[in-house]
Amino acid sequence: MPNQHPFQSSFWSPTSSIDIIPNFSLGFNVLHGKLSQSQSENKVIQEYIQERITAEKNHAQQLSSIIPTTHPFDTDIGGGLKRCFEVVYSESQESCKEHQIRAENLNTTALDPLIQFSNRYERIISQAKLTVETQMSQFDTVCKHMEQMKQYYQNRCKTLLVLQPDYRHTIKVGKLEFGTREDTCIWLQQELKDKTPRDKALTWLDTQSENDDANAMLQTLEQLEFLKIIDGLVEINSNNAPIGNPKGFAGFLGRWGNSGQQMKKEELVTEMLEADKNYRMAVEKVELMRTQIEQMLFVHYEEMEMLELERIQTIKHVFISVAASLSNTIPRSKETFDNMMLYQETLEPDKDVQFIVEQYRTGQYNPRPVLYENYFDGAAKDQLFGVPLDEITRTQSSLVPQLVSQGLSVIESAFLKLHDEEKRLVWTKCIPLDRIYEARAVINHGKFNQETLETFDILLLASLIRVYLMELPECLFTFELYEPCKLLYSSQAKQDKECRLVSISKLLATLPTSNYHTLKAMIQHFSRLIQQLEKEEKLSYELAKSFSYILMRPQIESKVSAHERNAQRLIQELIENFDIIFTEEACKAQQENWKRPSIIIASQSETKKSNSLDDGRASFTSSRRSSILSFMRTSQSTPTSSLTSKRNGAPLIIPMPSSSTLFEDPDEMVSSESSIVIQTPPSYVNHDYSKTNDHFVVDELASIDSFFEDED
Repeated sequence: MPNQHPFQSSFWSPTSSIDIIPNFSLGFNVLHGKLSQSQSENKVIQEYIQERITAEKNHAQQLSSIIPTTHPFDTDIGGGLKRCFEVVYSESQESCKEHQIRAENLNTTALDPLIQFSNRYERIISQAKLTVETQMSQFDTVCKHMEQMKQYYQNRCKTLLVLQPDYRHTIKVGKLEFGTREDTCIWLQQELKDKTPRDKALTWLDTQSENDDANAMLQTLEQLEFLKIIDGLVEINSNNAPIGNPKGFAGFLGRWGNSGQQMKKEELVTEMLEADKNYRMAVEKVELMRTQIEQMLFVHYEEMEMLELERIQTIKHVFISVAASLSNTIPRSKETFDNMMLYQETLEPDKDVQFIVEQYRTGQYNPRPVLYENYFDGAAKDQLFGVPLDEITRTQSSLVPQLVSQGLSVIESAFLKLHDEEKRLVWTKCIPLDRIYEARAVINHGKFNQETLETFDILLLASLIRVYLMELPECLFTFELYEPCKLLYSSQAKQDKECRLVSISKLLATLPTSNYHTLKAMIQHFSRLIQQLEKEEKLSYELAKSFSYILMRPQIESKVSAHERNAQRLIQELIENFDIIFTEEACKAQQENWKRPSIIIASQSETKKSNSLDDGRASFTSSRRSSILSFMRTSQSTPTSSLTSKRNGAPLIIPMPSSSTLFEDPDEMVSSESSIVIQTPPSYVNHDYSKTNDHFVVDELASIDSFFEDED
């Protein structure tokens, strides 16, 4: 979603990637601090012109008061000296009139317009600021309420699991899911009403879910005590039969009898579901208000930018009017007038606005969705935008999110009907944020397919994909690769293009599988697009400029990172050299890289179970960061003891030593046993990130240190 107004992309939180709740006030306050300074500037200019007018009037009055007290020349009628004195005396009277005219001109052409604009300027800023601050205050209130609902919901879940450890929020039988045990029983009673032979039951289960093992489904139902298998006959467990109100919990909790404990469990489940409902509603309210505030801020920032442009233009006209007033009344002031006009010509409002952006910018626009996190199922089941990429692809059983893969397919099909100029606009034209969020709401919480995406305008669909990538909690290149990419381009003067492209290809092989294939799909689409068009270099530059911040950015923005162009140069080279970088060998290297287990030393904190939903992800991410960034070390001889992770609970990554150079192919590395000193034998830990359909495994990065070691 390219921005035509610099203010819209400059006054956001620099820490949006790590903010749990969006921080709108930081950039907003910085901008309004500058606008407050602008109001002070208006007052200073206004006061100066007012004092100059007063001085002109006082001077005119003083000139008019210069009258001879005696009249000795009256007796010398026709004398030459008398005539000369009269000319000198009349000059004071003429100058008096000139200063009066100058004061009037300054008042009408400079002071009055400036006062009118300043009053309107202050009024607009004051009203707009109050409106936005009121909305932000309401947002903070609903966020606090949401946090309370989330905490209460999680406490209810924990309490329920203490009393009922085998509770399942949803019951999964193969790929089938049921909300309650009662729903499962109703489904089973369709066929298994009486004692049914095992073979017949297996045949029926085989027809209920494709690609699922009927034996495994039957075993699951037996383990969950839905079915009993006696002498080869299958029957429904009577303790699970639905009784009473089908919406109640009698069928769900019937197996515990009518004891007081059953009532307690039923009460806890009711409280948990009610808390879940309230928490979900609170998240939806926060998300709705977040999108509304972002739309409001986009409009507000545009309005403030236009107002600041108008202010500078108005003051420029005021200064020109002051110079003109001096020139028109006193001919000898022509040189002063010319000098003043020369400076007014150099005053360009657009450049002054850009100066404000450069001096006061806080961070680029990077939306941070507030997610509903189900205690049992996580976040990926209930929403699409803002969910970690690996969770979405695991849920969708795909390498690339369906929105990206299907969306690009729809766009490429639409390209067949478009002219070249229209194709160029698809990824570079700005779409109003309210339209994007309206379409986002349609597909965020519900299931969609390619037919659904085909109903969207092609420009809107491209903007949807752009916003989806922006709202990912981590950019496609991951935050860990930002510094390695900087290092790669900082030394490009010593490295030819061919070597740099090979290094880029090997660097990308360290990406997580879903990140790698999603990035590959996007770059391949852009590469095909520029091949279809003329002047592809200009388009590749525009695409790289538009997507550089979306695809690769630091975790926390700074004044320095705002001016770095390494990401833009990298994206442009990816687009222009797609076939060289994304080769079959690179894909195989990436796949093998993520299948290789990590060598870790388990820490004591890992033996303790955590109730946090993000512990698994945090440990995984922490391990990768320690490994990937290890190439920044100054020496390969760092003692093992100094490599202890500083992250709480993070496992220690033991680098496999190598004599390889930067970005060396891992298959060609030669390990040296002498550089590893480990007192405790390492253990291999494989993380289960397996896919059902695609048969690929995303495991922790193994020994990536040697992948990035500097050559000594």
